[in-house]
Amino acid sequence: MKPRKPGLTFQDALPHWCPSTEFAQITNAGSLSLPFVETYLNRVMLRAKEMLTGEKYSELRGDIDLFVKQESNHYRQHRLFNQKIEEAGYDAVKPIGDRLQADYDEFLKTKSLRFNAAYCEGFESLGIIQAEFFFTQIDDLLAGADPRVVALWKWHLAEEYEHRSVCFDVHKAISRPFSYASRLGGFFLAVRHLSKFGKDVSDALLACDRVRMTEGQRATSISSEKTYRKRFGRFALPRLLNVLSPFYNPIRYRAPRGAAAFLLQYE
Repeated sequence: MKPRKPGLTFQDALPHWCPSTEFAQITNAGSLSLPFVETYLNRVMLRAKEMLTGEKYSELRGDIDLFVKQESNHYRQHRLFNQKIEEAGYDAVKPIGDRLQADYDEFLKTKSLRFNAAYCEGFESLGIIQAEFFFTQIDDLLAGADPRVVALWKWHLAEEYEHRSVCFDVHKAISRPFSYASRLGGFFLAVRHLSKFGKDVSDALLACDRVRMTEGQRATSISSEKTYRKRFGRFALPRLLNVLSPFYNPIRYRAPRGAAAFLLQYE
């Protein structure tokens, strides 16, 4: 793991940063979640670090520090891009983000460290799938896209692969002997919780776009959205099922094709 600062800027970036408006807005919904999710992850991991004392956990504490630095860089860069979405007038998404923040505040206030660490691991297991998808499955959708936004996601997702096992190791360390059941609970909650947020936000973004469309354009847009969601679902479902195995361990996953080479430019 290595924290990197790519120094990306988005002064004239557009919410519709690639030819497929529907893919762009669904991806934008993910970007809008990240300042909420990743600040929450960092708070949970730093709480865990305080608990994991002694020589036995010295390496894991170091991993937590690197994890927090990488995630901090991620959400700061996404905030810069998210400003362009806000400036474009998509006002309906703000209350959805406020609800997500309230959920995380509630988790931290009322739930156990094990609960929160399980949720974090659930989220991180999704990052591995997203990284493989982005690097290996969507060259056609990225053709003609704004290279700054593509770089934002490739840098972020390549680093998600790098720190893929930190939340898993933290959760396992604080959850013995019930780590499997706890991990599954966190996984299902994270999938359900973040899928709802992503769908609510992308629906709001696309609804705003479709107000300005003709009837025919709206029908085409809806069809394109359905096609993309089915495409991602077919890719993700078998990989999500792999996470359910009691033998699952993210450290066994290999880096997506091109991820390591992409990061070299930010060394």
